[in-house]
Amino acid sequence: MTNKEIQQECELMFKQIKDAENRIKELRAICKHEHTHRGLYSWRVGSYEEGEICDYCGKLISDYY
Repeated sequence: MTNKEIQQECELMFKQIKDAENRIKELRAICKHEHTHRGLYSWRVGSYEEGEICDYCGKLISDYY
């Protein structure tokens, strides 16, 4: 694989990630969050907090402090 091919494939993969993140955002906006559970929510690699999480879309609904 050439450097150019690696660059092109990386750009394609980053675009797919961005598209998927945008779709998840759309789905979470229309989700009614009818069922939730208390669990650990990872908001970035290496960090987590306890909170109420939607069973359907995985969105953090509220924090528990």
